[in-house]
Amino acid sequence: MAQQSIEQPKQLELLKQLIGEWNVGVAMKMENGTVLSGCGTMTAKEIASGFGVSTEIDLDLEGFGMYTELGLWSFDRWTGKVHLYSVTSSGAVHDHVGDWKDDKTIELQWTGIYEAKDAKEEVTIKWEGTDEIRVFETDYAEGKVNLTAEYVFRRKEA
Repeated sequence: MAQQSIEQPKQLELLKQLIGEWNVGVAMKMENGTVLSGCGTMTAKEIASGFGVSTEIDLDLEGFGMYTELGLWSFDRWTGKVHLYSVTSSGAVHDHVGDWKDDKTIELQWTGIYEAKDAKEEVTIKWEGTDEIRVFETDYAEGKVNLTAEYVFRRKEA
């Protein structure tokens, strides 16, 4: 059976900006005011004949140790939504869903249960250029902020 050629939407093409090797720095502020920092890497690859991107983030977080997050990214042309399905080494499994706000900004949200509490994550991803991405995350538990984080991704030199 011949593979049918399907045109990829612009929003999916924009996600492909993730593809490559990145250095990552993060600062997290916990609800008690403690600030944790960390660094590591992200590798992003095209998957599913170009209809998605897989990411693997490996971080060494102060006071936490090694942390890994695997992500599957795509754009659902039928719903018009961006999805980031993530699985982490801390046991979290989340389908973040959202929208492109412009050609450089995605806003995603996940709502569910985490550690037996109502929880929500709000994530804004902003491309500062082809070689830098900033991610802002706010996590809520029972309606109260319990973590804010800023990640900086810089493309590794070839």
